[in-house]
Amino acid sequence: MTLEVDQVLAWVHGARTGLADARGRIDAVNVFPVADADTGTNAWLTIEGGARAVDDLGAAERTAAEVLAVFARGAMLAARGNSGVILSQWLAGFVRRTTAAAADEPAGAVLAQALRAAARAARHALAEPQDGTVLTLADEVADAAVLGADSGATAPAVLAQAATAGHQSLARISATHPVLRRAHVPDAGACALLVVVDALVLAVTGGAPRSPAEWLPERGSAHEAQPGECGTEHAAAGGAFEVMLVVRGLDQGGGESSAPDLADGLRSVLGEVGDSVAVVGADGWWHAHVHTDDPAAAIAACAVGRREQVVVRRLDVVDLGVVAGPGRGWGLVVVTGSPALASWYATAGAVVVVRCPEEPVTAAHVRRAVEDAGCPDVLVVPGGVVSGHELESLLALDGVEVLGAHDEARAAVATLAFVTSDSAAPVHAAALATGRVRVAELAPRDAGAALDETVARLVVAPPSDDRATGTRPESLTVVVPGALEDALAADIEAAAAAHGLEPTILSDATADAVLVAVD
Repeated sequence: MTLEVDQVLAWVHGARTGLADARGRIDAVNVFPVADADTGTNAWLTIEGGARAVDDLGAAERTAAEVLAVFARGAMLAARGNSGVILSQWLAGFVRRTTAAAADEPAGAVLAQALRAAARAARHALAEPQDGTVLTLADEVADAAVLGADSGATAPAVLAQAATAGHQSLARISATHPVLRRAHVPDAGACALLVVVDALVLAVTGGAPRSPAEWLPERGSAHEAQPGECGTEHAAAGGAFEVMLVVRGLDQGGGESSAPDLADGLRSVLGEVGDSVAVVGADGWWHAHVHTDDPAAAIAACAVGRREQVVVRRLDVVDLGVVAGPGRGWGLVVVTGSPALASWYATAGAVVVVRCPEEPVTAAHVRRAVEDAGCPDVLVVPGGVVSGHELESLLALDGVEVLGAHDEARAAVATLAFVTSDSAAPVHAAALATGRVRVAELAPRDAGAALDETVARLVVAPPSDDRATGTRPESLTVVVPGALEDALAADIEAAAAAHGLEPTILSDATADAVLVAVD
């Protein structure tokens, strides 16, 4: 093995702490593919996931190859955003070549070829790779390493030469990309990769660390993208939502390793519903990423295996008249069993976890979404699709409040209350709304005829938690199965007007009944 286990552990620790220190500066230069200022955070969360997997493994009596494999797999499953997917695949390519090296191969040559394999793997992860980005930087790093190895340089010298070449070429390659050139910033993904490469150099050479402050701009010093330029125009073209999920292959009787390779197929079908497509994985697991205007279509396109850890976020939360996005320092996580409702919740500013039929939603899936919310305090709306045991695990997390919203109607009411609250603590408004809401269930065939009578009954019914509120209901939320028919829409509008209620109508393709909620 080319690397010793203590060097691998030092690399894991260095990459983890390096990105934690640098993520703010990297976020500041993030304008491509979307100017959403989260590339540094996504890269850090990706590496943090790999590092946690190593922590759970324990280093005692583990080989370097075992630790590397766990690091790469953990990063792949924890990958966030396009940048995280690329970084995790770069890491996987590096690990595969390193651990496959013959005992008599020179260490410098192995590391050079591992960097070459990493660059190729990162480029292969994307459906439409673009030069002038992290992919080009990975090539430059690998080329410099190969030149060093061909000249007979030692492993530490090969890595040092590769890192130096990466830093020297960062500005040059970024200037070849039109979006980055107009913004006068380096590629954020390339900056994140350089932090990881620097950590590898430090782990092998034991030299002085290269501080991100030495070469990354200060937060806020980068040119701010204006409407119509840089990442904003790309975001509009590529889709309003980011969808990420893990797909497990259906094995052929021999376990995960016998599952067919789904990567090319996933890239193809996701390319039909959006862009910024990236798919990485191995051993029967694939992590898929896409920017799209239709999250439900993207999720359905991935039904070639067992889907789990499905997360939907809006890339640019905007006011669409009904929902306006959370604030006051609170984050919002909503769990739903309806892919069709994911876009509505995400437009409200929520990080949305979608349960697919193949696998349950676990506490680990929700914890990931809580991290993605990026707030010290987060409200979790379970939507009735998280088991009691998993919810108990979430209650133990610091800064997390879990609401008793156990169906889509209550989840929608809680979300509306959260995002429209004038309170400094919108979680209180959501909790009050969930406590006082009245919910009824109607068969679709009877909904139109029974709607007015049902709403009238709910208006005067006691709150669902039997506590008097002293307030008259103000809103009517109706969740209908499948597409909304014009006749039912007219009935809902009429019932709302008759009782002085503000209507919200949602379509849920997974529902069997019409849910009527009065708050």
